[in-house]
Amino acid sequence: MRLKRLVSFFILILLIFSTSACEKVDKIQVKMGLKNEDFNYMKQGKIRKIIIQSTRDRGFRFVVTSPETINEIYDILSSAKIASQKSTLDPDYIFDLYKSDKVKYDSFYYIAGIDKKDGGNLYNNKKKYIVSGRIDNDIIKDFLDIDAKRLPNNFNKVYYPMILQALNQYESSGVDKNKTIGINFKDDVNALKYILSTDIEDFKKKLPSNASIIKDDKVSTDIVEKVETRGYKTDAYKCKITFYDNKTMIQKVYYAVCSYDKGKYSWTISISDSQPANF
Repeated sequence: MRLKRLVSFFILILLIFSTSACEKVDKIQVKMGLKNEDFNYMKQGKIRKIIIQSTRDRGFRFVVTSPETINEIYDILSSAKIASQKSTLDPDYIFDLYKSDKVKYDSFYYIAGIDKKDGGNLYNNKKKYIVSGRIDNDIIKDFLDIDAKRLPNNFNKVYYPMILQALNQYESSGVDKNKTIGINFKDDVNALKYILSTDIEDFKKKLPSNASIIKDDKVSTDIVEKVETRGYKTDAYKCKITFYDNKTMIQKVYYAVCSYDKGKYSWTISISDSQPANF
């Protein structure tokens, strides 16, 4: 009996020292800027639900209620570095933190896949943070994997090259290259949940000088390239791409059929001005 009491006593001492040591390490990390205390309310059990909502596709959202996942998100956010300014890119997701089923505690905008040098990628009107890619890799990717049976392999490796290839083919048909072209995929409802701001920025760099991306209906260009995804799965993608000349009112339609080669880890893109069978 005495031995059991001694063992229990030593275990209690170890726990006290362990807790004390962890608290000291946390304080040192805070002072060094490696950790922040702004999200401590999450580990205090005040957050019961987190909704991660796409800013482009309002129907695409994840609801997190698992205490383990909420704690994992807390670990990532508490390790975020406080930033002086937010990124200039448009946000990809909104993080809503709920105290209960209907009572919201806080809300943040989030930009996926951003580099640390580009400014805060998690922010609201109070604070800005640089969050590590663990949010993308450990949280959002897990939810995207639920749709993995349909998610195109390397979506950004087929979607943007397909749009550019159609544009080049259209201009090669004898169109005046001095005319400005606005690319509209903001209304491509079947693809919006996979479109990210960092991929858009990379795509912009590959566009010819007369082409730009339409962000809202106020932008006016000579020609509009409208992108309409018609179907996809992991190794196939179908899309209708329409060019409309706002001055001549002449339109040209292309049909893109893309297939993924698992052996080469690459997409083959075929674009035709005649509609393929079973399109």
